[in-house]
Amino acid sequence: MWSRQAPGWPDSPPLPGPRLVLEVDGALADQLLRAAQAQDLPAEILANDLLMQAVEQESLRLRAEAALTRLTPREREVARWVVLGHTNRRIAATLVVSPETVKTHIRHALEKLGVRSKAELRLRLSEMGVRRWPEAAPDTLPAPARLPLDLDLPLR
Repeated sequence: MWSRQAPGWPDSPPLPGPRLVLEVDGALADQLLRAAQAQDLPAEILANDLLMQAVEQESLRLRAEAALTRLTPREREVARWVVLGHTNRRIAATLVVSPETVKTHIRHALEKLGVRSKAELRLRLSEMGVRRWPEAAPDTLPAPARLPLDLDLPLR
């Protein structure tokens, strides 16, 4: 059932549902008023639009975090490094696994997250606003593991 009209727009259809009134003060109020004037919109309409976008973005972020929990810890670790732009070869060297193992982790992560490529993975998680991961992972990869070499070998 329609219960009220959109504020400031007498010709608009009534808005459904309960009404929530927010008060905005200070710098945020000034920014909102300037933005509304720049877009030639009533501040109430712009505030409503911005809140709807923020709620939608938060919903996307929560879904992304839920999707990330479906990944194994190693898949999350590899996916995070992929999103940060590291190559399969670099990830493999750091994790001391083969590039094929990294590809397998990536393939499983892509399947579980419903995307088809590493580029789509980066874009989807970025669009979803993933800022935190279920467990901490470094922002940069450590140097690849190196095996000690004995350079004092007898020559034949």
